[in-house]
Amino acid sequence: MSGALSGGTQPGPLIRPDETLPGIGGAVTAIPLTHPGNRRWWIAFAGAAALLGLFALTLGYLLYAGPGIWANNNAVVWALDIASYDWWIGVASGSLLVSAILLLLGAEWRGAVNRIAETLALLATAAAGLYPIIHLGRPWFFFWNLPYPNTYNLWPQFRSPLLWDAIDIVSFLVICVSLWFIGLLPDLATLRDRAHIEALRQVEAKAPTRKLALLRAQVYGILASGWRGSAAHWQIWVQAYRTVALLGVLLVVSVQTGASVMLAGSLMPGWHSTLLPVSFLVNAVYSGVGVTAVIVMLIRLVYGLDALVTDRHLDVLGRLLLCLGCASAYCYAAEYFDTFLNGDPEGRGVLVRRMTGAHALVSWTAILCLVLPAQILWSARARTAPLAIAAVGLLVAIGAYADHVMVLVVTLTQDFLPSSRLPYTTDIWGIATFAGSVGLFLTLLLLFLRYLPAVSIVESRRLALTVSPAAQEAARMAASRATGRPEENPVAAPLWGVAATFASQGDLAAALQAVSGISPDQVHLDGHGPVPMPRTLRPLGLEGRSILPYALAGALLGGFGFFAMCVYATAYDYVFLIGGRPRLSWPSFVVPSVSFAMMAGCVAIHLALLVLNRLPRLNHPAFNIPGFLRASEDRFFLSAEARGDRFDAGRIERRLAALPAEAGRPLEIQRIPR
Repeated sequence: MSGALSGGTQPGPLIRPDETLPGIGGAVTAIPLTHPGNRRWWIAFAGAAALLGLFALTLGYLLYAGPGIWANNNAVVWALDIASYDWWIGVASGSLLVSAILLLLGAEWRGAVNRIAETLALLATAAAGLYPIIHLGRPWFFFWNLPYPNTYNLWPQFRSPLLWDAIDIVSFLVICVSLWFIGLLPDLATLRDRAHIEALRQVEAKAPTRKLALLRAQVYGILASGWRGSAAHWQIWVQAYRTVALLGVLLVVSVQTGASVMLAGSLMPGWHSTLLPVSFLVNAVYSGVGVTAVIVMLIRLVYGLDALVTDRHLDVLGRLLLCLGCASAYCYAAEYFDTFLNGDPEGRGVLVRRMTGAHALVSWTAILCLVLPAQILWSARARTAPLAIAAVGLLVAIGAYADHVMVLVVTLTQDFLPSSRLPYTTDIWGIATFAGSVGLFLTLLLLFLRYLPAVSIVESRRLALTVSPAAQEAARMAASRATGRPEENPVAAPLWGVAATFASQGDLAAALQAVSGISPDQVHLDGHGPVPMPRTLRPLGLEGRSILPYALAGALLGGFGFFAMCVYATAYDYVFLIGGRPRLSWPSFVVPSVSFAMMAGCVAIHLALLVLNRLPRLNHPAFNIPGFLRASEDRFFLSAEARGDRFDAGRIERRLAALPAEAGRPLEIQRIPR
């Protein structure tokens, strides 16, 4: 995918050639630590907070008057409320799918996009999750949808799509939180170390904000969970990140196709189409990429991150939007062609009402905004114009929302029975509810941009080490100054171990190979660095560790356990036949069981990541290594922890000092007290 999207004539490099590892960390962490553009942020936050206040007002009136304020009626029971839910979950699905696929395919340009995409997926899921609750009419009883032993010994109706939505939202939220936090964890360590340095500087200067700086460093330290950039940490982190991404892809496909199959399996004209699952998934990904493109362009413009979000990234985003725009156009064309050629009269009537009926403006907005704007991206100049990319992304988001309104409202206003045909007119409270949910989304997004890294530091550094001449030259210059001499005055205090500093991962791997023959009963070896270090796994004996058994066990136990609960509750313990369904309606149990399996697997992965890496651990002797804060910047460290009385620090020092300058000689060797 990366090659296909980025092939041909390129508009420029993926990262500026003069970027170094400390420069990348400084540029990204400066946003949450120094708050550039502070006045503009407060203006935007005030606008988002006003919309959030509108949301609170709307929900208050909704609780007082009921869902009838949305102007829904007996025919159009789903209108802007469910259209808004579908749109938000579509944005979340698209953003999550883009980030996950780029990660699984190893796209080298993902560093500028994946953090924003993961954040949008999380925040859009939070906004979407409120709609099924407030749609209930009595939202304070939302927990009745959850399978718990209530006082009436009743089970929820596992064959109901309402319960499917509850399980889907909870599963989606768990996976989005897990993927977002796992990707953010190493960057939080970089933020922690820079905040610590800034706090010490302010304390020494007796700055009036020194207490706030210390509090900020402590908060980031807690969030970083004691991440030390250990080779063992990185190995499990890479596996956990990719496995959760895979579970996210499966969940997106399950959620989008499950919702569309539910519509396609109904008797309503205009819904029972085999193309509906495909069009739902395409437009969901399309809207997610569109919103991601808008936010990425705004961050690039406001915070001046054009060195990390380059014209090459704009070009790739433009190509993505163009491909998805063509796919959306194909889905519309296939639907109209198939319906008018082979469809029934009622289905053709639905399409005619979409184009000429009372809601024709919504239908034409959907078609024109999803199909036409992306076509300007055939131009290479448009694909590298930030305003063009942002405009296309915004129009795509508008078109996707109009598409959901079109699919629901136009179909529900007229079915096979003339007696159930009721017109629908949009009410101000429905619009206010959606505007308020946008306010919630923007408020959380602005808080994220103010206090957390907006671009993945780790992925940008990995890219810099590969393609940036400045980063490579800095490592070579540091290695050329390596002396390999141990400290002149060894510490007299009880010894924790020996530490050595290196300029590159290759030097660290060579040094680990040189000392790896020492018995594990005498010493515990580890490596630390700012990026994943696959070359250190063999000398450390970590190649065989895998997180996949935990993921597989969690997913299988969760999925089969939930399916068994559905079967037991519906077919044996609480038999309640509805809608002519058989007693054992096992196909209707598959959708929530798949979602629950993905969630259970994700929880198992997250627990394994923490337990196998023995995190959180906020205090560790490795933090006592002089200069260890640079392990989250541009230095690689070897730590040899003493085990038993047979530990020989001098032997390790001699082996390290004897390494050639071009293959593993450390910059510095030190003994570390306990």
